[in-house]
This record gives sequence, C-alpha cells and structure tokens, in this order.
Amino acid sequence: MWKKNFLFPLILLFIFNLNSFAQDRAVLIPKSVGAPLVINDTQDLFGKAWRFYRDGFTDPAADSLKKLIAEFGYELKMNHYYIVVANFTPEETPIGLFHGDSHFHDTRLYGLQSDSLFYIFISREKEAKSYLSTVLTSKSSYFEQVLPYFIGLFPIFSQAQVQDIGENKTWMDIRKFEIPKKFQKNCDISVIVKKNFSDDKFLAREVFDNTSLEKWSFGIATAITSVNDVDFALENGRIVVKPKPKGDLATFGLVNYHFKPVDTKGRTMATSFHISAGLRISQTIEPVLGVGFGIPIDVIDLHLFAGYSVEFAQEPDAEYQINELIEQNVNPFKLKIRGKPRIGIEVKFP
Repeated sequence: MWKKNFLFPLILLFIFNLNSFAQDRAVLIPKSVGAPLVINDTQDLFGKAWRFYRDGFTDPAADSLKKLIAEFGYELKMNHYYIVVANFTPEETPIGLFHGDSHFHDTRLYGLQSDSLFYIFISREKEAKSYLSTVLTSKSSYFEQVLPYFIGLFPIFSQAQVQDIGENKTWMDIRKFEIPKKFQKNCDISVIVKKNFSDDKFLAREVFDNTSLEKWSFGIATAITSVNDVDFALENGRIVVKPKPKGDLATFGLVNYHFKPVDTKGRTMATSFHISAGLRISQTIEPVLGVGFGIPIDVIDLHLFAGYSVEFAQEPDAEYQINELIEQNVNPFKLKIRGKPRIGIEVKFP
C-alpha cells in the first residue's frame, strides 16, 4: 500500500527537480552599441528626471528619461527590455526597466530573444563610464516549481549621431546583451553597476526575474453536482447504505492548459479560456475534465468552472443483499463507475 500511495509522487518529484541540482550560470559582457553618445540637454530633461524621482514621482521621471533617450536619436522598441541606470549623483543612481508600458521599477521579464536585452547608462559625467557585472542563473519554469506543492494536495499520493554640446552636456552608454538560448525562457538576471571595478560601493544593483509566459498552470476548483448517490460499505460484517451529502460538493486539484500563453505568476489566469483536468482531493480517486473562464477580481483570480467527473465507486454483487452478513475475507462488492456533471468556481494555485 505504501508503494502504491507514494512511489508515483516520488518519481514525479525526482523528475521535475532535476533542474535544481544543476543550475547553469553565466557572466555576460554586453557589447557596446557604438561609442558613448553625447548631446546638449537644452531642455534639462536629465535634471527634471532627477527632481521628479527625488520627489517620489517615478512615472514622470521615467517619461523624462525616455524623452532624453529619444533626444539622443535612439529608439526604444516596445518588445525589447532595457535595463536603465540614471546616474544622477553617486548617492542617487536608480536602476529600473523600460519595456512597453510597464512601471520603471518592475523586475519581471517574460522571456527573452538572443538580442532583446539592453543596458543604458545615463550620466552628466564624461563618457558615462561604468563597470557592469551581469550574472544569469537558469531556473525551472514556474509550473515545475509549483508541481511538488500541487502533488502534495492529494492524500492518495501522500544607434545615434553626436550633436552639438553645451553646458548641459549629457552622456549615454548603450550596450546589448547576447542571451544564450538556455537562459532565454527562465532565469534570474543579477545586475551590479559600479563607477570603477575597484570601487567597494555600488551605484546600483537589482535582480530581474525572467519567467516566460506559459500555457500550463494549476488551480483549485470547488464544484457541485446535481446527482444524488449513495455509497455501500461493510460495517460489523454487514453491507450498509451510506447516502452521500446532497449536492456532493467536492474540491479538485486541476492542471490547466491555456490556449494563449499567460503570466502564471501574475493575475491573468481568469481572463484566459482554458481546459482543465485533475483529481478530487480525497481518499478516493475521482478524475475530472472541464473548461474554465472568468473575470479577475481585486484579491484573487476567480472564475466559473464546468466539467464532468468520473467516480470509481462500489456496489454489491448481484448475489449479495443489503444488511446481509458477509463472511470474513470475502469481497461482496464490484466496481461501479459514476459520471457526474460538475459546475463551480476555480482559483489559481498557489
């Protein structure tokens, strides 16, 4: 019995945790995109960005930096990721990310191409010199990370030109990373920026979480059925009938397949139409198959789930009757398969 209950989960845990025993790491040296660029910041966009940032207005500060980058003649592409360091002062050098309409201090990346990650360093110091250290650490997908916890739910398993310069001379250094294929989908990107290699103090540092969009996720569904059933069992050697609770409210652990990739670490599951399959969280085996779709609410992703479950139950053989006294070591039951329509709600796991 122990082997039947625990061997299969142990095998799955071993398979899906192989990545944790062999994490790959790489130190990246990005290539310069032309020589450091310089302009005369006549609108003092760099100063405006500093003042906005210092007063706590991050979005206007980021907008000013984007306008400043555009003044250099460099175009930010919507699908690329730009690690941006604004060297306002040695004590105030924020690091952030430009990607589409995301917030400056977002640290999530959703999968990389070989040439879609850039580094931009902006400063009023000559040539915007900085020492950059970047380490990539591979990791398993979020689906693989959550899988052991999901299994534990089931008891049965116990380029620009240089322009004229002036008093607001501002420099920008742009570098492009070449991302190895093994790190493009899932990795942590640790960035350290220093003025010089020998400096003890960092200008800026951050760890960016690169976790690509996935088509697989987990969910917990609480579903009810309109079918009323009874169970048969042996008590004191006799066959007895045990009515099941009316409505048979059950909890299922589900694996979801999304037709369109979603951010499984964010709150996007409820807006994605998907199919689901799983098992009832119970001592008995009851698989379920269904579909889900819904609308996210403030706290959790909540949506409707509709499906069909199959229960493996037992009923007396034809030769046995209710209340009949059964001899020891005799099994009076035969397998009965029950199909049940299910409808309820599902929330994302974990």
